[in-house]
Amino acid sequence: MIKIDAEGTRGAALAGEFKAAPSGPYSADLQKVLQLLRWGHARGRTIIVCTKPYAEWRLGRMGAKRGMKVEVNDDEVFTDHDAAVWACFRARWLEVTGKSCPVA
Repeated sequence: MIKIDAEGTRGAALAGEFKAAPSGPYSADLQKVLQLLRWGHARGRTIIVCTKPYAEWRLGRMGAKRGMKVEVNDDEVFTDHDAAVWACFRARWLEVTGKSCPVA
């Protein structure tokens, strides 16, 4: 199984690669990391919620079970989609690895 190098230089390099181009294209190694962040045990994970089409996004959390309501975080509003994607990446990095993302 693939494991994320949460504290090493390779993990930091891949996080930096994602921050520089959140919409891609991605290297093969970054694609593997994204697969873990996006699809591995998705219930309860952070997601992006569009609150105004093409204009406003917030982070939310999926319910622990199918059919449960999404909890939307009202603390931070994003007007740039890439900024929301980056915030979601950092939140999922923490959820999956238990360590803060090495790139701020």
